[in-house]
Amino acid sequence: MKNGVLALTFVMLVAAFAATIPGCATSSETVEPDTLTQYVGVYPPPPRGLAPVRLGVPNFKIIGEGGSRSLEEFAGAQLGTMAYQTKRFDVIERDQLEQLLDEQGLEGIVRSDELARAGQVRGVDYLMYGKVTNLRVKAERASRGFGFGSVPLVGIGGFDYKKKDTKVVAECGVDLRMVDPTTGKMDAAHFGEFKRIDSVGAFGIEILGVGAEADAELEITEDDKGKLLRLALDEAVRKMLPDIDRALEERARANAASQPAPAAVEPAPAAAGGQPAPEQPAAAKAFCPNCGAKLAPGAAFCGSCGAKISS
Repeated sequence: MKNGVLALTFVMLVAAFAATIPGCATSSETVEPDTLTQYVGVYPPPPRGLAPVRLGVPNFKIIGEGGSRSLEEFAGAQLGTMAYQTKRFDVIERDQLEQLLDEQGLEGIVRSDELARAGQVRGVDYLMYGKVTNLRVKAERASRGFGFGSVPLVGIGGFDYKKKDTKVVAECGVDLRMVDPTTGKMDAAHFGEFKRIDSVGAFGIEILGVGAEADAELEITEDDKGKLLRLALDEAVRKMLPDIDRALEERARANAASQPAPAAVEPAPAAAGGQPAPEQPAAAKAFCPNCGAKLAPGAAFCGSCGAKISS
């Protein structure tokens, strides 16, 4: 009897200890909607009366972990789409931009992550280019209590990265620049770290597995990397908008100031009695507009080629 009571007490203590560790209890897998990207590309309207300018988006660059050629092309296309959705730019198609640079002998004007040299690109007011560094997804680290300290979610007492309510961390560095290619002047820029912690279901991604490195980096598909890249680029564009608006307004004012003032039209002198002076007849033509021969005064036809002379 005594042994039975001890065994029951032990089981109850183990159950109580397990309950103090978040996530150890069995829970059903829930599916959350992918809500993080629903506002991507939705931006405040531009200042009133601001005309869009022509923008080119050269090749993008993804440096370090998580990069690939297809992802770089996706990033460049997404950045161009987001720039268009701000309603501040007429965006040139990327293939058309490359053709313009090639035709004008300026294919070396931009590298994947910087403006190599200034140059007049006909039909382009600005270039927007940039790079992303170390795009990755990691397991969230959280305190567990009972001296466990800070440990990764994956592999700890019942945690499963395949569950939709498991928290993960997405992060990368983003560097964007909007440059006047004629002068090389950078009129707007953003450099910062994108970091977001949320559940797998809220991100709308699928975790394929865990890397062998000590930091437990998670493996995801190229499509899901693209989704996270959209979030990072959208945040960068959104933070650039105040500088973009300031630059475009300054450009509009400078263009308006450089336009010549319209010539004043002098009224015709008044005739006697205050009536406008009658219009003077047009001067007679001295040479035939058809063959160039000299015309007789008041001639209606050219004496050389017979062409009719209009008054």
